[in-house]
Amino acid sequence: MSEKLPNIIYILGDDHRAEQLGCRDHPILQTAHLDALARDGVLFTTAFCTSPACTPSRTSHYTGQWERKHGINFNSGSSLAPDAWEKSFPMQLKQAGYFLGWVGKNHVPVGGGQSGYDSGYFEEVFDYWYGSHGHSGFYPKEQAGPGGGIYNNANVDTQAEVFEEGVLNFLEPQQEFIESCPHPLPSRPAEQPFCLCLTFNLPHAYGTGNMQLRPSDDELYITRYRDRFAEVPLPSTYVPFGDIVEPRLPLEVYNGIYLTSYDYVREPRSLRERRIREYQTITGMDRMLGNLRHTLDRLNLAENTIIVFSTDHGIHHGEHGLGGKCFLYEEDIRIPLIIYDPRRNGRSIARTRDELVAVPDLAPTVLDLCGLDIPDSMQGESMRPLLDGETPEWRTELFTEQLMDIQNYPRSESVRTRDWKYIRYFQRTEDPRQAGRKFRSTLDDYTECLTSTLKGEKPVYEELFCLQDDPGEITNLAGNSTYTDTVQALRVRVGELAREAKGDDSPPMTLAFEQSA
Repeated sequence: MSEKLPNIIYILGDDHRAEQLGCRDHPILQTAHLDALARDGVLFTTAFCTSPACTPSRTSHYTGQWERKHGINFNSGSSLAPDAWEKSFPMQLKQAGYFLGWVGKNHVPVGGGQSGYDSGYFEEVFDYWYGSHGHSGFYPKEQAGPGGGIYNNANVDTQAEVFEEGVLNFLEPQQEFIESCPHPLPSRPAEQPFCLCLTFNLPHAYGTGNMQLRPSDDELYITRYRDRFAEVPLPSTYVPFGDIVEPRLPLEVYNGIYLTSYDYVREPRSLRERRIREYQTITGMDRMLGNLRHTLDRLNLAENTIIVFSTDHGIHHGEHGLGGKCFLYEEDIRIPLIIYDPRRNGRSIARTRDELVAVPDLAPTVLDLCGLDIPDSMQGESMRPLLDGETPEWRTELFTEQLMDIQNYPRSESVRTRDWKYIRYFQRTEDPRQAGRKFRSTLDDYTECLTSTLKGEKPVYEELFCLQDDPGEITNLAGNSTYTDTVQALRVRVGELAREAKGDDSPPMTLAFEQSA
């Protein structure tokens, strides 16, 4: 390999289901450039997030840690401390001399303040910042969260294309674009290696749900795939809201009330409409990737630029009558993952791998591919041997966790093997003052919940699925006496893996949100 440090482009979608790629034999969706990236690189067909919610999963992407270790979620009331972020892969690259860029949505609170997004920390540590905090919307000039005014200099209005302008300017600075931006945009030093984090808010509901089919929209977002509306597939385990006979989970575990932004799963027609919009926006992201790779070729950067494509987590599309995410079922934890390293071109290596890989593996992988030391704080395993075509000893089981207790979700944790999945759920201590609310948080202390199950907290409900025979997770075998030994073994193992994910019982390196005056 070349001794020259490789460039890194790290691309994340948002709520992007694992099967939504052309190269995964999707019957309708076309993703020619992602398919080419998979052919040129390595497609991981059994990749997972470890926390199926945006903020904790994205924090895991950059830190290489399980949520139980980093301690960041929507209900944690905290942001990541700068000392913790210094160990993230972007900052490790910066310390190694990389020029650091960010384009798009940020949903990782870092640096203190009242929300972790008002600290100005990311704007300071990223050399090139063309992003905003929270959701971006389909029309980010109008719909993006804090800092969204930065996009007003873009020539277009739709998210994938706005972000593309920011990316192409990062690679090839344009004076007009730079001068019209309300935030300083330094030019990338030509001889300095770079790391660019590109994060979409697509095909998330805040993006696709806000599409308006405006006359000014690209034709892609108006007509593409609509001629095949009736062919849009529904999940094999799809249950329309009106046909639910027995809820997926007991009502005392989960009351089944989810955000109205997920109501599209209730009827086949509205689900097909949302899937069309998801296909359109994914194709928009795919087109951006094609333009990005063309630009890298033209600038003679392609042969030394690694590209990673993935997402934060999946999402339910009405399977078993469920909408939203934050469950440990396959729909929410499976993710697309492609890693392309041009320095491996021409090698006779497998272009698909089916090992159990996970989001925390990505940060150490990036550093390893760059020849840099992996901090002890990172818990994932470098996937470099898999990219090299080797057959190393690899994990055969995976720990996942769901610690967000707002929006009615129950806390849960799971162990998944090749053949089995065991999930256990824990009691929600609901605040009686919120009894009349549609969405209720709990009195449970988030920091205590990081260790409560390690200290003997008992589950209130359990599930066991034989994935080999029941990939749709239809039949819960936890109460079947035939599988008592299997359940008991996995109970023990999930506790052991939770302990590994937490490490010691020291509190996470976080900063409590400041209280407004």
